[in-house]
Amino acid sequence: MANENETGKEKSRWTPEQIIQGFKELVTALLGVLVVAYTLRLAWNTFDYAGETGKITDAKDILMLMLGLAGVVVGYYFGRVPADASAAKAQDQVNTANAQTEQVTARAQVMADEVEQVMDKFAPAGSTAKSVSPQPPDAQIAKDLQKIRDELRSLATLSRRRR
Repeated sequence: MANENETGKEKSRWTPEQIIQGFKELVTALLGVLVVAYTLRLAWNTFDYAGETGKITDAKDILMLMLGLAGVVVGYYFGRVPADASAAKAQDQVNTANAQTEQVTARAQVMADEVEQVMDKFAPAGSTAKSVSPQPPDAQIAKDLQKIRDELRSLATLSRRRR
């Protein structure tokens, strides 16, 4: 049981980047709440100036400035959530595509090596492929070619997956 608790503690530890990001989020949220709360307070106080022409004009001008700031704060928070979700999804797709590309590249290199080995069986080490007369492939070469064909089909399937 002690190992489970230690493992749980290790998984729940925050990295320094996460701590900094959390602090930024906390400060931003606090400032946003203060701006919106102050704007609402000013809007409520504006009702007290109804009928007083000089004060209502000044209150209206200040309230218009604060409404602009409150709009920015609200727009930031409502626009940020979908943007963060889209960015996370896009990053996952990039990571998947990169991993898939690495797999395809590695398998293509293996296939190229196998093709080279089959070609070496047809042509002796000192001669070129053009100078060798075509010969019927023996059973081992046929098996090698079937293996390469199957690997190439598997490679094609892998490249079509997760598009």
